Amino acid sequence: MLRYSICLLAMLCCAHSHAQLRVAVAANFAETLTELAADYSISSGDKVTVIRGSSGKLYAQIVQGAPFDIFFSADVDRPKALEANGLIVTGSRQTYALGQLVLWPASGDAETALRAFAYARFAIANPRLAPYGKSALEVLTRLGVLEKAQSRLVRGENISQAYQYVFSGNADAGLLSRSQMGGNDEYWVIPAGWYTPIEQQRVVIKNSENKAAAMRFLAFMQTQASRARILAAGYQLPGVD
Repeated sequence: MLRYSICLLAMLCCAHSHAQLRVAVAANFAETLTELAADYSISSGDKVTVIRGSSGKLYAQIVQGAPFDIFFSADVDRPKALEANGLIVTGSRQTYALGQLVLWPASGDAETALRAFAYARFAIANPRLAPYGKSALEVLTRLGVLEKAQSRLVRGENISQAYQYVFSGNADAGLLSRSQMGGNDEYWVIPAGWYTPIEQQRVVIKNSENKAAAMRFLAFMQTQASRARILAAGYQLPGVD
């Protein structure tokens, strides 16, 4: 009887236990995801730990076996590479947001803003690690000012560090993510045709021990309230003009 009671208690505890998710996220989306994770935790009881970094470094950690459940990348290439190597749950690769590149600060008209490319200490994310940095180089190349700007470029490991360089005054301007601007209106949105679209995808990691909980969280990300939060944070949504 005692053994039965102990087994029953264990079963009840397991039935009421909540999952603990470890979610790796590109720096540009980290603040938004942290807010969404907090909302999800309140409604579900699951705990979500957010690990932020550059897409490149997080990708390398996953390849080396890091115990992440979900990866929110800032690009398509790394999720595709994980899929090609059989490291994700089949069918879990999906676009969750479209990033927008901005020049900050950029007061006045577009012509004034563009002069900052060649004549200022200029912050971008590291193009080898961060998709926003790669897009920044495309913009500078298109404008024909990359050679002039090269000696003044300040490269952050990720887009958050690039933002900090500008915020702290260690750079005069930067090509950053619109999601970092908050209530600031002294920025200029780079025309979408000037760089390859920043399509951001997420995947569920194959070695996750919490696949069911991971899928619940991703379903939560598709709710109207979650999508509205992503839009408000400065992103566009796939399939939405």
